[in-house]
Amino acid sequence: MPKFEIKLTTLLEDVASRGGSDLHLIHGVPPLARIAGDLGALSYPALINGAIQDLLDPHLNDYQKEIYKRENRVNFSQTIGDWRFRFSVYQASGEIGASIRVLPQKNYPISSLGLPAVVGTLAHKKSGIIFITGATGSGKSTTMAAMLEWINQTGRPGKIITIEDPVETVFKPRRSVFVQREVGVDTPSFDAGIIDSLRQDPDVLCIGELRDERSIYASMVAAETGHLVLTTLHTRDASKTAHRLVTAVPTFQQDLIREQLALTLEAVISQELLPRADGKGQVVCCEILVSTPAVRQMIRENKLEAINDAIQAGMQQGMMSKDHSIRNLYANGIISRETALDHMRHPETLR
Repeated sequence: MPKFEIKLTTLLEDVASRGGSDLHLIHGVPPLARIAGDLGALSYPALINGAIQDLLDPHLNDYQKEIYKRENRVNFSQTIGDWRFRFSVYQASGEIGASIRVLPQKNYPISSLGLPAVVGTLAHKKSGIIFITGATGSGKSTTMAAMLEWINQTGRPGKIITIEDPVETVFKPRRSVFVQREVGVDTPSFDAGIIDSLRQDPDVLCIGELRDERSIYASMVAAETGHLVLTTLHTRDASKTAHRLVTAVPTFQQDLIREQLALTLEAVISQELLPRADGKGQVVCCEILVSTPAVRQMIRENKLEAINDAIQAGMQQGMMSKDHSIRNLYANGIISRETALDHMRHPETLR
């Protein structure tokens, strides 16, 4: 059978140049691209008879091939041409497949992402933990990179350590120096990387994702010991973030984790991408919880459902509810009324 003639670089540049976010290589179907949130087939033949392997082989080094051979999965990032991509290579139904995310070409200013000014203020905190949350593909990594670059350009001189799987944005030092470590390459796990970092004199610690009980504990310890910690979770709002952290540990340790969270939490930035009314891509809506004495007490007393009420009442402290963010987008003509109604918690409040 003839080989698939197109190179992976051609497919990736096609997706990236059209503003797409992901390329999917799945056996038996043409290459798929997600553009402006919608998934569709590109104008290429179906990927059969080893075509995906042929596409990926030039981009996998011997170490990555060995991991895939052993585990039927491997994750890594790579710069190709003017773009950087995050690869997730896997096996499904006995066939190799891949999902490849287009990473931002540059670090965008916080203001250009549509995030409120309080996000920049939070980035200048000296200690504590800030969670950036949302579903997969909601722009969490872009927001975190923007906050790190804001620190890099405007903050006090310091050392920033990132622990990622894989490394996504490569930073150039300005006012900060960066040590960027990749799980599986530079450190065996997130929790090991976090604990090691405490011996490496960081000012800011960026953790790509909290995945388990051990990484949650380690991040809390880092925040307790006087470091600013930025990290992400796949939760949709502040109350669910607190609930996820507390229930990730055994019942007999939940009082301890609530106390640690009450002491160290600085903010939760929850975000979602919505389709623009003009059809030109997506725009972020966000909910922001800023920790106050009242919020800390809610966490200690396990009144997590009351956090949403605290956000509604906390606008003077820089808080913002999801509904308020959506109403602003609709009022400015950025999203349609239908989109606003579909995503608001209380659509009956839309005027």
